[in-house]
Amino acid sequence: MITILGGGIAGVTLARALALRGRRDVVVFDPYPPATGSTGRAAGGFRTQFTSDLNIALALAARPVERIRFQSVGYLYPAEDPVMARELERRAAIQVAAGLPITHPDPASLAPFLDTSRVIATNFCHLDGTFSPVALLHLLVEEAREAGAAFRYSCEAGPQDLDAEIVIIASGIWSRQVGAALGVELAVEAVERRVFQVVPGVTLPDSVPFFIDAANGWAMRERDGRLLILPPSHAANWEETRAWLERSIPAASIDQPEDHWTGFYEMTFDQHPLIGETGRAGVWACCGFSGHGMIQAPSVAESLAAMMLGQTPPVDISAFSPQRTEPLVEIRQT
Repeated sequence: MITILGGGIAGVTLARALALRGRRDVVVFDPYPPATGSTGRAAGGFRTQFTSDLNIALALAARPVERIRFQSVGYLYPAEDPVMARELERRAAIQVAAGLPITHPDPASLAPFLDTSRVIATNFCHLDGTFSPVALLHLLVEEAREAGAAFRYSCEAGPQDLDAEIVIIASGIWSRQVGAALGVELAVEAVERRVFQVVPGVTLPDSVPFFIDAANGWAMRERDGRLLILPPSHAANWEETRAWLERSIPAASIDQPEDHWTGFYEMTFDQHPLIGETGRAGVWACCGFSGHGMIQAPSVAESLAAMMLGQTPPVDISAFSPQRTEPLVEIRQT
């Protein structure tokens, strides 16, 4: 038996990958209903614009499909000063060398409702886009069940389940506690991220890119005719968000947001996931994605399932070992 602890995107994709590789004894346990953790609160952005070959390869291999409302609207990174403009140029060189079609459009042509008068440079990739995280989760659960995996939502694993041949900790922000109960140290911390939903105040174009200010971490996407504003972790309140809107999208600067919610990133010491066998034989980790789980989990699952079954993984993810002591370095692009 293979026991997976956690029914979010990481656990579900791994269950699917293992079942499709022939294991019919995979059981996923989660003490909560589906999509009530970080997966259900994710903004639903998908990007390939990383600055390491490994992360770019994982993103390309996991690119979503139409059944989850994936829209290839692209990710737009603006720069307002020469220092950041040079940084975007450096990133683009790495990404183009890895095969990404990076362009440098006029931001006003993509998002005319934004005040882009201060922007002097941009990076854009049309492969990036937005999707529905909840739809993706339900689709993967359906496919995993069809392949033979079993799911026990609103149910905790019992002693016999934890005595399985293989146990995988895919418990998101709870991975540290779950690991400790199994005698495994997993340095995963929960970091709060808020999302504010606002009425745009103007007519939006048919295709709105996912916008990230690389200099300070402010992010924005369109969903169902509304704008979702994602403040950086150091500016999580509405007052600071409204001030950013006044500067960047004056038409959307309103007294109160239409809606708001809080999600969590499962952060690690180097902002890369903990993937692989832990220091305890038979106990594996698939957690700590640091905000990139919706992007990376599907392709990570394919490689991790192969590793667990003694097969050759399609992408070498050994660098993500939970037993590593040296940090992996990459510029964080939120």
